[in-house]
Amino acid sequence: MDQALTVLLRAMVNPAMAQATKSMEGDPRARIAHCIDQTRIEASEGASLVAACAPHGRAMLTQAQQTLERLESLQLLANQTTREQDHSDD
Repeated sequence: MDQALTVLLRAMVNPAMAQATKSMEGDPRARIAHCIDQTRIEASEGASLVAACAPHGRAMLTQAQQTLERLESLQLLANQTTREQDHSDD
């Protein structure tokens, strides 16, 4: 299951973010959480650019919001699989 989560994560984030979290490859849940944190920072930066009337701020914010939505869904899936694995170990 961890390998599937890793593959999905790499498909959702930009290559730079995937590379930056490569050291966490053994813990996809931590990797997902880190990507969520980084994407929230990007969304905040995009919002600041929108407030400053920068032309690319809206696109940056929209992209970050979409990525964040996908990552949060992946995080829910990862948490659910962890719970199911914990119950099957009982």
